[in-house]
Amino acid sequence: MSKTYTPGPDTDEIIAQQLAKGHFASADDVVRAGVLMLAEQDEEIAHLRKLIDEGDADIAEGRVHRYSSGRELVADIASRGVSRLNKKS
Repeated sequence: MSKTYTPGPDTDEIIAQQLAKGHFASADDVVRAGVLMLAEQDEEIAHLRKLIDEGDADIAEGRVHRYSSGRELVADIASRGVSRLNKKS
């Protein structure tokens, strides 16, 4: 599929900046990198949505721990961190 796309002045400026910085050899390379980044971002968003759905399912099934305060949460996080560090040793 080969189509011509005209990005416009704002996008042209971004492409020119990237070329001036020497990050890319051509405008095509800049656009290609941008499109690939969008595809990766879509995959990342899909993964995050999956994790959110898993979290929602855990909440719905009651697989959660409720903390009585922020201090209790911080203490639990610190305790888990110390336990993980001790396991590595």
